[in-house]
Amino acid sequence: MAKTIFFTKEELRRKLRLYGLDEVRIAEITSVFDKNNRHIDVVSFVIMLERYGILRTDISSFLHDIGIDESTMINIFSKADFTRLGMGNREITQVVLA
Repeated sequence: MAKTIFFTKEELRRKLRLYGLDEVRIAEITSVFDKNNRHIDVVSFVIMLERYGILRTDISSFLHDIGIDESTMINIFSKADFTRLGMGNREITQVVLA
């Protein structure tokens, strides 16, 4: 079952400032939430934060602080990697030793 995590806009803005983002980038991120009725899927959120230069360790810390467990984070980052590679939600079906 899908889990929904809630945090305030100010909490998000504060965390993003701590990670070194300027107000322009923070406004861009919060506007994505505003355009999507204050919702965004977590994989897209992670990809967006990485595009703005936030390190995975900082993203992991943020996700952990808002209640996401370690195994779910691994799944999120794996899906983010697959999405970035253009693999979407496909599963790995084989491993080949070259």
